[in-house]
Amino acid sequence: MMGLLCLQMAVFVQVTEAKGKDSDGDGTPDVDDSDDDNDGTPDSHDTDDDGDGVPDEDDEDRDTDGDGTPDIDDVDDDNDGQIDSEDYDDDGDGIPDTEDEDHPDFDDENDEL
Repeated sequence: MMGLLCLQMAVFVQVTEAKGKDSDGDGTPDVDDSDDDNDGTPDSHDTDDDGDGVPDEDDEDRDTDGDGTPDIDDVDDDNDGQIDSEDYDDDGDGIPDTEDEDHPDFDDENDEL
């Protein structure tokens, strides 16, 4: 019973930290910030979320949640407590994966062309 309580507390702390994460230090949590890295480009149009000069679709070491595990190896990219396979917004930018151009599940109506 005590082990379960400790696990629940650890998950709560991680989820709380993810919701309060402020990547650019502007006082607005990423979940409410339209420009997480404060580079002047809204997240909805930003093709380099971590600012390393490598476009997101080519960035193998991209770490959306800053937990030290690259997204490619991370089962919860945005550290919201919901595994990516069940999360409608893997990177936590507020754009559903099917509408997010930097996500493999992006639903481009021209796919068959």
